[in-house]
Amino acid sequence: MEIEFVRRVPASGALFYRALYTIPPLIFVAMLALLFYLSFNYANSDIPDNGVLLPLIQITQWFDPVFFQYNLALLACSVAIIPLITLSYVHSMVDEKIRRLNHELPDEALSDQDIVTYINNYLSRSFDMRNYLGSMATLTIIVSLGFAIILLLKPMPLGITEIPGVDYTKGVNFMMLGPHMEHFMHNNVNEYMHVLITTLTAFQFGFLGAFVYFMGHLVRSYFTLDLTPNIFVGGSIRMMTGSILALVLSFCFINPNGVLKEMFFDNLPILSFFIGFFPSRGLALIENISIKSLGLMHLPRYASPLRDLPGISYAHQTRLTREGFDNIENLASASAIDLALRTGFSFQQLTKWISQAQLHGYLREDYHLFIDRTGINNLEDFISYWHSSIQADTGTDPASTLIAAIHIEEHSINGKIDILGSLLGTKTTIQNPFTPGVGGSRNTDNSENSV
Repeated sequence: MEIEFVRRVPASGALFYRALYTIPPLIFVAMLALLFYLSFNYANSDIPDNGVLLPLIQITQWFDPVFFQYNLALLACSVAIIPLITLSYVHSMVDEKIRRLNHELPDEALSDQDIVTYINNYLSRSFDMRNYLGSMATLTIIVSLGFAIILLLKPMPLGITEIPGVDYTKGVNFMMLGPHMEHFMHNNVNEYMHVLITTLTAFQFGFLGAFVYFMGHLVRSYFTLDLTPNIFVGGSIRMMTGSILALVLSFCFINPNGVLKEMFFDNLPILSFFIGFFPSRGLALIENISIKSLGLMHLPRYASPLRDLPGISYAHQTRLTREGFDNIENLASASAIDLALRTGFSFQQLTKWISQAQLHGYLREDYHLFIDRTGINNLEDFISYWHSSIQADTGTDPASTLIAAIHIEEHSINGKIDILGSLLGTKTTIQNPFTPGVGGSRNTDNSENSV
């Protein structure tokens, strides 16, 4: 039996969904076309004294017409690439996804009618443009607003009213100035403009770093057959989080008389871009600064990070976390076939990672020592070795063999091996990787096979 895909036929509300697909992009394109036309039309002529389009005409005068039109083209490409890639993925990659699943899944999974039905239903839902509508629309709005700040909002020079632009001397919000709002209230223009430039730069380059990361992740997800609505939701949160984190951290270094002022200010775009690209590092930096400033103690962490498993990269960790498996203990209870559908990882790779997580759950901090001394990095290989050793020689104690291979006496791992061996000899159970919907926060039954 093979997996077959039947594209879902839109229901009676198909016209409504098609309108949601087409009307917002058309409005966005029409707005850019209008700005382009106004910039071209009034490039070498006087601006009319009144009219409905006067504010838009004034915006087109902020830059040289050619430069303004070039920025509009960049804005259009930055926003349009998201729905275009999504549309291409939905209509052209479903056959490759089916081919890969038919090739990777074992025969016992493909021969189970319930599993095949589950896969077909999931593919019908996931390769439907309506499935991406809300998350994709949210992300395109965020990208539009972010790049509008970067490309279009030009500040007006201080004291020169003839040159158009955004007049920041009229004031800004507390998010940009924070406690330095007092400089504006006392009309200390130079001081509060310095703070404003610092925070705006941090905010913009934090957003840019998050956008660059998302674009790389988007392309990777396209070719690994892993483009889901979670990607767009995660990208939206990353752009907002990275921008705000960069802005917040910029306040830590605003000190006109400080020694770090010049070093930080010169490298502010690079640091902000890095925080936007890796917002978790920015959160860790804020945590460390807060702990040192307040004299707090680090709280112990009992969950094991995914990076402790062999073969787990930062990109893998981010993707598994997005599915709800943010530590090794959670991954040990995951369903390989379910994650193979939801992510771009192969069934074999996921099975290996889950087996590694299960062995890590027994050995904990001695996991890497055990790998270094025995070469066994997952529970499946451990079970194979254990049973093959017993079948080869009934008088052999596999635990003693492994302990001798480690060459360390009086170590806690000795007892762990004995305990694990005893469990394998009695009633240890290994989760069936073919059961969909197992693990994480999903409310499904856990089907197991006894070893």
